[in-house]
Amino acid sequence: MAVPRSGVLGLSLLAVVLAAGVGVLLWQAIELSSVAQVAARIDELKPVATGIRLAFIGLVAALWPWLIGLAHRAGRIGEDKRVDLLAHRWRLVGWLLAIELVLAQDLLGRFLAATTGAVR
Repeated sequence: MAVPRSGVLGLSLLAVVLAAGVGVLLWQAIELSSVAQVAARIDELKPVATGIRLAFIGLVAALWPWLIGLAHRAGRIGEDKRVDLLAHRWRLVGWLLAIELVLAQDLLGRFLAATTGAVR
């Protein structure tokens, strides 16, 4: 069974509102202080943000069977889909970790800098 359109629309709307909220907060931060101060504060918060993202990935890995079982009991997915989704848990966690390494930790940039001899 597919996800209802209202659910996808609601999540998309939530993502847009959250992104706009973060944008407004950053805009206000730049208006009230210099760009250098904002950049320094963002650098201070990077370890906290990394911890939050890794905790989220861990929660997804730990709660995946429970969430799939909940969707199955609610009648949102059938037995075949439940088994299929349970089998894909570690693939999803692997992709989330790969995205974390490549985008957030700049693994590709660090690798290219190391191979070209540039100091980062």
